[in-house]
Amino acid sequence: MSHTRPRISIIVGSTRTVRIGRQLADSIAAVMSEAVDADVRILDLRELALPLLDEPRMAALHDYEHAHTLAWAEEILASDGLVFLTPQYNSGYPAGLKNAIDYLFVEWKDRPATIVSYGGHGGAQAAAQLDQILRFVGMEVTDEQPQLLIAPDDYAPSGSLSRPAEVVARSREELESAARALAAVIGAPTH
Repeated sequence: MSHTRPRISIIVGSTRTVRIGRQLADSIAAVMSEAVDADVRILDLRELALPLLDEPRMAALHDYEHAHTLAWAEEILASDGLVFLTPQYNSGYPAGLKNAIDYLFVEWKDRPATIVSYGGHGGAQAAAQLDQILRFVGMEVTDEQPQLLIAPDDYAPSGSLSRPAEVVARSREELESAARALAAVIGAPTH
């Protein structure tokens, strides 16, 4: 890796047109940047726009054909640690996030990660399912997995959050703890 400071990438798991994941990611990145000495950046699956898995060979063979797969693999390889930010949809995590995971295999092996879930019930079921998948692909998943409870009055009429920083602030201690746990695995100093 060519960067000097450890890099933590927050993967925004929702790809809906109206969503709160990106708003949360921006505020979570700020909290984590204050907690650890790392380059915290955002990988937004909506912006990456990976098509439904279209590689002709299984990911475990590590023989990618498409430019979008190679670019996705490079983003993951450039990350020392990952934060999977997932909403809870029908008691699970979104299909777009599963699709992004399924594109790769070797790149996930031994990569440190944590899960931050959110939803009207905090996202525990989505986090549990995602945890199982991430461990299966060989990731080193921390036990610190914050759950952000989103209340009905947190939403603006547009469906976005009216005050995302305030929503994140309610879970600040848990997010800082998760950032420190991830930093400990990747060797990043904490503040």
